[in-house]
Amino acid sequence: MNLLQISLLLTIFRGVAAYFKKQDAKKNEVKEIKPVTVKPTVKLAEGEIPAEVQAAIGMALYLSTNLHDEESNVITIERRVTSWNDKNYGVRHWKR
Repeated sequence: MNLLQISLLLTIFRGVAAYFKKQDAKKNEVKEIKPVTVKPTVKLAEGEIPAEVQAAIGMALYLSTNLHDEESNVITIERRVTSWNDKNYGVRHWKR
């Protein structure tokens, strides 16, 4: 390869690297989120809780009371023979 070919390859590689850096910067760009104001459609009486809040409270109570099943707290371990603990496959098995 002569000097002209090497410089051409170097220019192409630098251009490709710059293109991908620019694409990566666009992809990782943080977009500004504008806050949205939501106006209630139903007017509530004073002291009344909205239905969405009631649903959230109900779901939280349901999830906090039904976390686990009842368990017996007894662990049963049974020995099983597998190739991991089989004595025929042991490393220190010497034949005389």
